[in-house]
Amino acid sequence: MKQDWVGGVFHCGACLKPTRECIMSAVQRLIDEMKRRNYAAKTTKEYAGCVRRLGAHFGCCPSTLTPEQIREYQLHLIQQKHVSWSYYNSTVSAFRFLYLQALRRDWSIEHLPYGRRGRQLPVILSRQEVFQLWRPLYRPKRRLLLMTAYSAALRVSELVQLRVEDLDSVRMLIHIRPDKRRRERWVPYSPTLKQRLELYLAEHDSPWLFCGASTERPLSAWAARDICVQAARLSRLDKPITLYTLRHSAVTHLLEMGVDPRTMQQILGHGRLSSTLRYTLLSYQDRQRQVDPLDLLPREPRDDDTTPPTDA
Repeated sequence: MKQDWVGGVFHCGACLKPTRECIMSAVQRLIDEMKRRNYAAKTTKEYAGCVRRLGAHFGCCPSTLTPEQIREYQLHLIQQKHVSWSYYNSTVSAFRFLYLQALRRDWSIEHLPYGRRGRQLPVILSRQEVFQLWRPLYRPKRRLLLMTAYSAALRVSELVQLRVEDLDSVRMLIHIRPDKRRRERWVPYSPTLKQRLELYLAEHDSPWLFCGASTERPLSAWAARDICVQAARLSRLDKPITLYTLRHSAVTHLLEMGVDPRTMQQILGHGRLSSTLRYTLLSYQDRQRQVDPLDLLPREPRDDDTTPPTDA
């Protein structure tokens, strides 16, 4: 859409307001509507960025665009920008919210189609590989971070937000606190993990189970991922490994041991059972076994936890 140059500032050709002001009005409308619906701050920020880029591409307020122009922009992302399908679908989600929810357009969702993408099975580690992953780490904090991620099958955001008070040693449960997107739940607290954490907590002076540089703040998600990447490098495992790999591996190992999918759905905090079933194509027996995957790994000498710190 044509922009007019007036007084040294580009103006929107549709409403004659300064282009930046015009675009930000649509972004603010989006943000306000997402706050009304209690969307997560991260999602709100991502959607706002998508709308800003859309307005900047056409040089006008996104509220003045037509379905044909949105189609043109979608093709631009695919053919010119070569974005990933994950990025593309996230952008489409932002547009659907803006036009169908915030601006109340009577468009059909067919005007804003998602891109189809192949679904890949996650990378799964064997039990020996899981043990091998944290074996090179001698700093208790780093080793226990990976142990906890695997034992409780936690998401990265849940792992770094754990507090010491969330560990219920009597009921042998770990409290996973709710956030704007997920519900509160309890997951099993492994006896092996409890034993390993006792020495660590004896000298721990932070309310956070895994604190950052300051004891008043939790470890950042970026720092937690970096610990996992470093462990994968030191262990020399020939697989792409992230913290989510430990979550996927724990789910698969428990299902292989006979834990029923419905129980696993509750432990993982999945809203749909299909999200849990996608981890494996095996047949499951309808029975529940209260076994933690961490308890099945090879035993190691207790002295390993007191080995002098190294660069790992």
